Amino acid sequence: MNIAVIGAGAVGLFLAVSFKRPGQDVVLVTKRAEQAALLAVRGISLTGKIKAEKKVLTQVGMGTKPFDLIVCAVKSYDVPSTVAMGESLAHDKTRWLFVQNGMGHLEEIAHLTGKVAVGVLEYGLFKEGDAVVEVRGLGSLKIAPFKRMTEQDITVIGDVADGQVLDIHTFPDYKPILEEKLIANACINPLTAITGEKNGALVKQQGYMAAMKSVFDEAVAVLGRNDEEALWHYVVAVCKKTANNESSMLVDYQQARKLELDAILGYLIRLGEKKQIHTPRLLLLYQLLSRGETR
Repeated sequence: MNIAVIGAGAVGLFLAVSFKRPGQDVVLVTKRAEQAALLAVRGISLTGKIKAEKKVLTQVGMGTKPFDLIVCAVKSYDVPSTVAMGESLAHDKTRWLFVQNGMGHLEEIAHLTGKVAVGVLEYGLFKEGDAVVEVRGLGSLKIAPFKRMTEQDITVIGDVADGQVLDIHTFPDYKPILEEKLIANACINPLTAITGEKNGALVKQQGYMAAMKSVFDEAVAVLGRNDEEALWHYVVAVCKKTANNESSMLVDYQQARKLELDAILGYLIRLGEKKQIHTPRLLLLYQLLSRGETR
């Protein structure tokens, strides 16, 4: 199987290693020629709770070779350009897998004519330079069909992964798994970005905990979920499990990079407007962090 992994951040590097198995060609598509050249020589190293070293083909841009599986591991705001780049190299049986935070990207991939799955990656990953990823927390990749994806197609994606690196769980419906992760992202990422705290601080300090619960209540109301107790336990458990981790939004904020605000907070705010549900706390967080992006 010919596999392309688009995006060479922590998630992309990790997934490239995960799908690299004997007899499978994996091409990692990067933005920078310098990183591609380094990876071609050194390969990718996983350290921490998973240790592995593998070499994959690397290139800048998609090239001309068609792929059987295209894994999109870029930030949510880069999904439109990635789809435009990858569509020319997809064929009728190409399977797409999108692994992003939030749910704003769903609008961008709805027009794809191929077989599309979406996923949620629950590993704690930290990129060290251009070729090393530290695995700080173990988890799984949850995947579900989004469009024209059969149960067999989903099974194929699971079968081609290296089970020693990646634990894949499949689900029949994408909405519950994406909404669960969206709620956790909305509760944790913006507050850690604003406070500069690691995830665990949100459940250790009463004021942070109260702020997180108020954000949680708005997100649950917008999504119309009726399993609030279970979802709140999930959010708290994520904070505890990743207590020593810095959220991806905090890292991006500290490094003055673009934030995934529209995919997480923006999606909930827009959905709330459609349903005529007020989201003042979500809107405040969005406005505060939007100003920070231009500092």
